[in-house]
Amino acid sequence: MSGFDADAFAAQIRHPVLRRMFAYWRDKAGARNMPTRADLDPIDFPYALGYVMLVEVERAPLRFRFRLYGSALVKYFADGDYTGKYADQLLPPDYAPFVVAAYTTAVEGGVPRHAQREMVIDRQILNYDVLTLPLAHVRNPDEIAMLLVVMIPAPSMPVL
Repeated sequence: MSGFDADAFAAQIRHPVLRRMFAYWRDKAGARNMPTRADLDPIDFPYALGYVMLVEVERAPLRFRFRLYGSALVKYFADGDYTGKYADQLLPPDYAPFVVAAYTTAVEGGVPRHAQREMVIDRQILNYDVLTLPLAHVRNPDEIAMLLVVMIPAPSMPVL
């Protein structure tokens, strides 16, 4: 992660849960570029559990499978539990390519990403902050095996 300024990145994160998750991720990484999935313990972040997605990175072809899809996100998006499914299966269909592109960028860049997003589903405007954190492969610490994604939604508003 040469050139990645973790302090500058952290300063951009406004939501306290996301700031806390980034600090946790940095702590677990230690001197390495990123932690592994095995370094994480859900007991350490109960404040974020319902908003966490663990996304497995498959290669050849590059594809993203949800190993965990947080219960608060299932409720917020009201389109089902995607645990075990692929990002290209997300609904609505025009949302899936957006998510796949974001995950691809995260894997290719190899550094954490943060964004604030807005989308419209069923005539509701959905706003959310999302933090995407790479997790290393246990046997190859330079290869991203998973993405730890934390998505914090804001209250939805009707489209006028």
